[in-house]
Amino acid sequence: MPNTAFERRTFLKLISAGLGASVISLPGFSQAFELSSGFGHFDFVLGKPEWILHEDGTFDIYAGSIRLTNCRPSINGQSIFVRNTFMGDSPKGKRIIYEIDGGFVMLDLRTHTNTISIGAEISGMKNAPLWFNPLGEGHLSGATQFFKQGLGTGRQSGIFEIPQSKAEKDVVYPEEQAWSYDSFLMTGLIAPNGDTLSIGAYEQTDFIQRSSIYNRPRRKGFANRRERDDAVFFEAGFATENIPLKDEFIKLPDLFIYHGNQPFGTMQNLAWSISEQNLARRDTDTNYYWSSFQDFRTSFSYKYLLEQLTTLDKTEPPIPLQTVHVGPGYCVPGDWLDNKEAWPKSMDDVARQIFQRRYRAGIYVAPFAVHETSRIFRVHPNWILKDHQEIPIEMDRDPEGKIYALDASHEDVKKYIGKVFRTFRKMGFTYFEIDHLDWGLQDPTEVLRARKGKSSVQLFRAMMDIIREEIGAGSFITANNAPYSPLIGYVDAVRIDRDQSWKWDERTTGHIIQESYNTQYFNNVFWQNDPDVVFLRNYRTDFTDEEQKSIALWAGFMGGAVGISDNFGLMDNEKLQLWRFLEPLKRPQSAILPFWGYNVKNKVAVRRYKKAKAWGVLVLNDSDHPVSETYQISDLTGAKNGWLFVWEPGFSLGMGEVSQISVMLGSHESKLYFISEDKQNPSLELTISGKEYSGE
Repeated sequence: MPNTAFERRTFLKLISAGLGASVISLPGFSQAFELSSGFGHFDFVLGKPEWILHEDGTFDIYAGSIRLTNCRPSINGQSIFVRNTFMGDSPKGKRIIYEIDGGFVMLDLRTHTNTISIGAEISGMKNAPLWFNPLGEGHLSGATQFFKQGLGTGRQSGIFEIPQSKAEKDVVYPEEQAWSYDSFLMTGLIAPNGDTLSIGAYEQTDFIQRSSIYNRPRRKGFANRRERDDAVFFEAGFATENIPLKDEFIKLPDLFIYHGNQPFGTMQNLAWSISEQNLARRDTDTNYYWSSFQDFRTSFSYKYLLEQLTTLDKTEPPIPLQTVHVGPGYCVPGDWLDNKEAWPKSMDDVARQIFQRRYRAGIYVAPFAVHETSRIFRVHPNWILKDHQEIPIEMDRDPEGKIYALDASHEDVKKYIGKVFRTFRKMGFTYFEIDHLDWGLQDPTEVLRARKGKSSVQLFRAMMDIIREEIGAGSFITANNAPYSPLIGYVDAVRIDRDQSWKWDERTTGHIIQESYNTQYFNNVFWQNDPDVVFLRNYRTDFTDEEQKSIALWAGFMGGAVGISDNFGLMDNEKLQLWRFLEPLKRPQSAILPFWGYNVKNKVAVRRYKKAKAWGVLVLNDSDHPVSETYQISDLTGAKNGWLFVWEPGFSLGMGEVSQISVMLGSHESKLYFISEDKQNPSLELTISGKEYSGE
């Protein structure tokens, strides 16, 4: 990477910097458990959960120090009423058959090499229940925390303390102390010693999988003021949505249960198995892109695009972007093939201007969105998703009016969406940001479909089948405002949170960093995580330079998609150098989070640079107050000592051979370190991903 003069203030700050790292969360997040003397993410091992089956048809699950006892199936939130119970052997395990009113429920409790699973079948019913939990009402003990995975983009994820009962105060009305928390796709239960039980379904093709942890407050004696431990329960199952059953029978996906001695590794092992089952798209190049949206919003025009492309043409050395993406604003939502006046009549010329410069041409489409001012809304009112009173459901609004959703079950809607993506692909677009996908996954109890009989996930994936077929296997999809589980195998990247703000606040920047940290276990496993664009601009922003650098380094270091929306023609040399420093490896590679779930305050990420025989360590203080912490080199790299360098784009400062790093960081400040095995400082051409800067 080209070396530039380093300012005196930067040099002095590097010298005065301590050496260190962190992991804390927003209020309400768990402080996690303390590091033991033998801690090391290199020491992760998978255990093996065990079953205990009881004569009454209940069963227990043991995972190290974690217990789920007296488990039984539940339907629509209630334990099944059993007339008779039959138990016997099944392939790889035990079988329980419950005779209930109107049918049968069968569970297969299987044992595999490193995990156990629960298979379930329902028979003798014309319709599935709304919700079915093969694992219901399991009494939880041994765990003091749980990992909650949000349903999709921007839905809160993280490790939380299991609430404890409190004495009631003298109030006019009793305080509510019952609670319940839902988690989707994957869930973790965590013990104080690090033991983790993770649970989820490999198959994601038909139903939303949800787990819930909840309590039942009870107190001893006659006084509510007495404290006691509440009974905590856990359940896991599927939204079966009351769909009709063919031949009065349905087989549910198996629930798989993993056990490990650390939370991150346990969750990631289950994630890898889910990705394999769903043929996750892990072979596409890391997305390094420019998008119009954050700079221009919906005022972007063909003229501005050409100006930006001309700036890129003249920039030396070249900026090695992969994708140039046209964001929303080129049309009225819904009329995706009818351009506004600021654009050519056809988008052919737009795609050509981009791809002839050897960039991937990108386009924004929200397939389920339709504006009330659009032609589609006027001409095809029967395409609009309605409630059970046949009233169109308003999903959002902008200054021009209301925005509605299309009904994914309508055959003509499928044909239209197929035509949109087929046309863009023929024009030369090979990158697609598809937005508001959560509008295509609707609770069936709240909407009226043109066609019934399929689950929300089945309808959603049928539309994704059409989109992927029309754009081809080689095209890149970034999903935004999207549910996670039904997209595995279809998309290459997913926006994990809301749009970045113009300043650092906890609802946007803080939340983005938190979600990036908490969902790192599936980054480059299900897809590339996209934390939205970084800002390196000196206009229309309230971020400080230090905050901009922290966000940029974090986005580049984690190993997912890396994007920007700034005008390169207005970017100063130091910021441009930082952007080049973020260039990712062609093949996606994730950072390691050595203290994920542990009681440290900053966020710490580690990357291995094999060719350079070194490690990169990024420490970020995302809190609003100064933080000082110390980390052992052995916990970061596995080696007792290492040659330490403070690292900046085009500059490094040697700190000698050390066995630990002590860091003092101000609010929203970060520090990047290079730990060498053989005393070699980082090459001036080395990017944050470990790639030698190409300049091409």
